[in-house]
Amino acid sequence: MPSFLSKSMSLKDSINNSVDLEDRSPQSTKLFTKIAILASTIALLLFFICVITYQINHTLGLNVFASVFLPMAILFIIAIYLAIAERLRAKYLGAIIAIILSFILLICIIAFVIFELVTFGQIYIAPFNPPPTI
Repeated sequence: MPSFLSKSMSLKDSINNSVDLEDRSPQSTKLFTKIAILASTIALLLFFICVITYQINHTLGLNVFASVFLPMAILFIIAIYLAIAERLRAKYLGAIIAIILSFILLICIIAFVIFELVTFGQIYIAPFNPPPTI
């Protein structure tokens, strides 16, 4: 049997075991993974709204990002805390998905902050360093 077939079978078995384990998990685990996925998804949605707004109007996009930066950071911290705690407890598929979404969010936030630094020379965060007015 070719080696790539055995690897795909083991991946399929691993996913099935993870889903079975999550089905047998306590209600708190299901709740924490759902909260982690929801928090990271909401934060990613906020980020993409910022990016779309920035593409339409640069100043408005900077204002939107500056005003949702702290809520995105708080949602990221909540999501990564709950996801890592559940992932360390067992190999739950929901926790793995939440960790992946959280790291995608982290990469997006860091990329936009670096973009602000390179383009404008400073980072805009609403209460501390407001962006230019509209």
